[in-house]
Amino acid sequence: MSRFLRSTSARLSLRFALLYAIITALVLGLSYHYADREISDWVSDQLAEDAAGFASLYESEGLDAVRAKLSGFAGFNFEDYRVYLLQDPEGKVLAGNVDAIDWQGSGSYVPVNAIHAEKPRYEDVTGYLLHSVQLGPNRLTLGTSTYFLEELREVLGRGFVAGFILLLLAGLLAGIIVGRRTERRLTQISATLKSVALGQLDRRIPATGSDGDDLARMADEINRTIAQLQNMVESQKQISADIAHDLRTPMQRMRQRLDVLLNAHDLTPEIRTDAEQAVEIADDLIETFHALLRIAQIEAGQQSARFAATSLAPILTRIEDAYSPVAEENGQTLVFDIEDQDATVQGDQQLLTQMVANLVENALRHSPSGTRIEVALTRADGSVLLEVSDNGPGIPAEERDKVFRRFYRLEKSRTTPGNGLGLSMVRAIADLHGAAITLKDNSTGLRVLVRFPAGSTSVIFRAPAQAGMSDSVR
Repeated sequence: MSRFLRSTSARLSLRFALLYAIITALVLGLSYHYADREISDWVSDQLAEDAAGFASLYESEGLDAVRAKLSGFAGFNFEDYRVYLLQDPEGKVLAGNVDAIDWQGSGSYVPVNAIHAEKPRYEDVTGYLLHSVQLGPNRLTLGTSTYFLEELREVLGRGFVAGFILLLLAGLLAGIIVGRRTERRLTQISATLKSVALGQLDRRIPATGSDGDDLARMADEINRTIAQLQNMVESQKQISADIAHDLRTPMQRMRQRLDVLLNAHDLTPEIRTDAEQAVEIADDLIETFHALLRIAQIEAGQQSARFAATSLAPILTRIEDAYSPVAEENGQTLVFDIEDQDATVQGDQQLLTQMVANLVENALRHSPSGTRIEVALTRADGSVLLEVSDNGPGIPAEERDKVFRRFYRLEKSRTTPGNGLGLSMVRAIADLHGAAITLKDNSTGLRVLVRFPAGSTSVIFRAPAQAGMSDSVR
């Protein structure tokens, strides 16, 4: 939630909610003002109509009829709601329920203490709205208590405040919902772009079904761009595979011709030496073509059907047997620490062996004499961990994203054997198993971590950098 509140979506949502609250407050405030004025005008109009009715009664039936009607009001005066006072020209009270009213005729409102009567006023009454009319020489004053008007105002005020709070909460909730939805969409877009940057070109932003949405249109454009990029990359890979396939047969024929040439008995020493060098070059080229074709097959997922539960300990044991003599010959130390003998993952045994072998061989090939290379198989937090580390020269941080490219080699590695495809094959195998590879420092040298999540049917491989692992790097 705290991350959402710091997001642009949250800030926009809160700003719109604040704007919505201000507009709502203005609308409700104006509504209250006009409603209050309408109610006050309606009460004043009622007083005016009553006064006009008494004037008409006076004209038609005389003063006694007016006095009789006013006397009848005494039994229907709930909580001192109405006051009335009929006075002659000298101010003598002719009829009414009050003794006097301190009012000069200016304005329509008087406080309750301006009304004089023997009976005390109802305690909640604070004032009256008045209206007077001349009945011949006499004067009739009618008044209505503001008690019910104030009660109505209070009810309206509470209603408007409650309505404002509800609308504010509704607007805030709607803003948060829209903001969270927008944040989720942006997170999906960001996650997809990060995956594409890591080489997962098959990733797409999930469709939402709302074509008119700006984010949906942007997601469609991004998906189309990724699809075009994927097609371009696949075309390049296919071209490489086609070239490797088409040239492999002529190279093998040339290799056979060179063998025939070497078997000839009349070769001079110089020609025999040149022929042997040509054979070595041809073998390197054929090996390169085989590697390209194998990478293409792996990237096409042709071997994923062979996935099965695979024990990692026997793989490491075979690699230890194969590469320990090489390390000893190079003056290097190769140490295997298989702590978890039961570690099993879902994958292709041959490909996993190839991946680990490439990493170990790369460390051996590009590290100097005296280097210590460690391979460990452990378990942590429910995950199986395969770690390969060395104290060799390492890989510069700015080069670590590049070493998985085909034929890419560090400048210092161009004089060493290799074709620059070792780590490309590692990446292809890792991708086939759902793996993610990273390269990191190992204090002195580099370190590779391969993480296999517990209970997963696919391998997740994390390779923190090695000091020279794979012929494609160093």
